[in-house]
Amino acid sequence: MKVIAAHELHGNAQCDDKALKSALVEWLPNPPRRIDRLILLALLGAAPLKGQVRSDCGLYLASRHPARSTMGALLDAVCVQQRQPKPFEFVNSVSNAAGFHVAQQLGLEGPNLFIGAGPRVWRQLQQLATLDLADGSVSQALLLVVDEQADFTVQAALLENGPHNRLAEGFAELSASLKITRTSLP
Repeated sequence: MKVIAAHELHGNAQCDDKALKSALVEWLPNPPRRIDRLILLALLGAAPLKGQVRSDCGLYLASRHPARSTMGALLDAVCVQQRQPKPFEFVNSVSNAAGFHVAQQLGLEGPNLFIGAGPRVWRQLQQLATLDLADGSVSQALLLVVDEQADFTVQAALLENGPHNRLAEGFAELSASLKITRTSLP
């Protein structure tokens, strides 16, 4: 596999969803409505690579958890208040909602996988992508990791088939041979 493009987004945890939506409009003229923070961050991480992806590109997305506010609202409604969740809360509580929106906005028709991010997330994403690239089910793979531990970071790497190298341990190693596009939000 060879990395052909990479993007890294950094922002302050206090950056509100309104500011994220404003930044997204710069990349996507018609962003989806009623989306949560995880979806916003995934879109912001992937959007700068839109011009380089092919329709048969696979999407491999990882985050430690779904959007906290959406999941909190859903759990509060169902478990505490014992009422049905709002459609927005329910639909966006499915972790692959972020992948759906990224694929829709970038026109991706390949596999769309979401995994929980752990300490070896980049290796795991590369392993999944390698299988699909090797059997020809995709010509490209978009790896995307959303991290909201403190401030937020979103890292995206677009890969194509190439010489099989050993798997990189992290984003920095994976994208070391490229000029990474970087975006910072307040």
